[in-house]
Amino acid sequence: MVRVSNTIVGFLYNISLLLCLVAICTSLYFFVHEGTQCQKFLNALIIVGAFIFAVSLLGLIGSCCRINFVIICLMLMFLLIVGLTVGTVYGKRLTNEGMGDVVSGIGHKEHRLGDYSNWLGNHFVNGKNWVQIKNCLSDFRICKILTGCCQPPSVCEFESKNGTIWVAPKAGPASKGSDCTTWSNQQETICFYCNACKVGFLEY
Repeated sequence: MVRVSNTIVGFLYNISLLLCLVAICTSLYFFVHEGTQCQKFLNALIIVGAFIFAVSLLGLIGSCCRINFVIICLMLMFLLIVGLTVGTVYGKRLTNEGMGDVVSGIGHKEHRLGDYSNWLGNHFVNGKNWVQIKNCLSDFRICKILTGCCQPPSVCEFESKNGTIWVAPKAGPASKGSDCTTWSNQQETICFYCNACKVGFLEY
């Protein structure tokens, strides 16, 4: 029974080692080849990957040699999982899901930046942080998902010319909201600086 248990634990540690190696190699590749600003975010995987790799390696040695410190490695892995879970729950609580206005005739809720905590606003959608996030969204062609980043809000009543070019009414945008004036037909800009885009990012 103990041998079977050690085999299973060893197998799991092998999987963990392989995943860590992939993460570390990916980070090193973009670090050496000077990838895009978005890809450079992956450099953080070096630290996380190295830590998990070290714990997994110690655990693998312990399970193969039947050394008791394998239990310590399992506890470290458990604490790591707990930490990630707590971080996820905390992030979820930063969004006030009770907020949001129901869109008439549609039924779903329309959120605004004010529906989210100041912490999220200050760390993700304000200042230079948003510029880096915007570059990431552009690099990954996020327009297939976050439509709020890729077309002007419907309240502006812009006219679509060919799917990527939108023209404001001659009398000006139907709404005086900032998103209507923030929109640009330049594909590097479009609505990436619109509040609708930022809200869509926070939602995802």
